[in-house]
Amino acid sequence: MFNLPQLFGLLGSITAAVLFFPQVFKSYKTKKTKELSWFGIIIGMLNGIFWIIYGLFKSDPFIYVTNIILFTGAFLLITLKIKYG
Repeated sequence: MFNLPQLFGLLGSITAAVLFFPQVFKSYKTKKTKELSWFGIIIGMLNGIFWIIYGLFKSDPFIYVTNIILFTGAFLLITLKIKYG
């Protein structure tokens, strides 16, 4: 069972992990990415990389698994931006 701080940590991890996926789905469906910011996507990817490295150093799967998923979403989004934008 989770205590309250762990519950909020888990909820924060889940919401961070899926951050880019609604935009990925919309971009894939509409084939439109022109309005997406390159800078924002790249910042998201860098954020994921830095947190993955930090999580690995700390041996904290909450941190690195969350950010591997986040990075995957950002990577998919940048792939769609290259393809459709």
